[in-house]
Amino acid sequence: MKKVFVLILLSGLALISWSQQSAKEGKMAVTTVSGTARGFYTEALKWFDKVDLNKGRDQLIKALDEDQDFFMANYQMALYYIWTDNFEKFSEYAKNAVNCKAGLSQAEELLRSAINKLRTNPQTDVTETGKKLVDMYPGDINAYNNLIYFQSFINDTQGQLVTLNQALKVDHNQPSLYNQLGYVYMQLKQNEKAETAFDKYIELDPKNPNVYDSKGDFFINMKEYKKAYESYMKAHLIDTAWGYEKAQKAKQLYEMAEGKKLDIILM
Repeated sequence: MKKVFVLILLSGLALISWSQQSAKEGKMAVTTVSGTARGFYTEALKWFDKVDLNKGRDQLIKALDEDQDFFMANYQMALYYIWTDNFEKFSEYAKNAVNCKAGLSQAEELLRSAINKLRTNPQTDVTETGKKLVDMYPGDINAYNNLIYFQSFINDTQGQLVTLNQALKVDHNQPSLYNQLGYVYMQLKQNEKAETAFDKYIELDPKNPNVYDSKGDFFINMKEYKKAYESYMKAHLIDTAWGYEKAQKAKQLYEMAEGKKLDIILM
């Protein structure tokens, strides 16, 4: 879908300032001794929002180069490796997060307890921790995102739907929420609602190749292979790292289903 302040005192003051500012804004605090590391972390979240997971991972690596004890960077790296099914690496970063020596915010302590349970079994039900975060920070989309992650680990699709709709009441123009909503509706076989969600995703973030990749997945699910091909190729035209292999698969499926070649119009 990532350098250190010269004086320890300034680092500590910055840490206090970031935590207090987050609390004032009703946001989950992110604590680190390095402003540069925090910047890389913020960039990582933007890439994850765009579903460019590798670029997000690279920013987190940069953040950890600046502050090895950066809890949220280790935590997000652990989640990345759950997403990519690399459980050896997940265990490594989860251990780093759990053993973090830095002073953590209340939200981070809750996340530490969750990732510690997930170390034993990535399908452990830690949704109660996610619900506590939402109760504590009802105006922070990141709290809802963590709950959605935890619900996905136990395949609680209905729970994800409820959480996504709650999050959309907080920010109804958050593109990534509509992407997740589309896939949840597809899992629930509510295809009209899925298409509406994906179309809203496209409307809100039309320059992001993933919006067309997701719509292509929808068309594949509906067995509309020509439309899937066209959507994947839109993603590919925006960024050549996207869509081509999926487009070729959609083309193959179309030709198998229709018994004829797919007429390709260059866009």
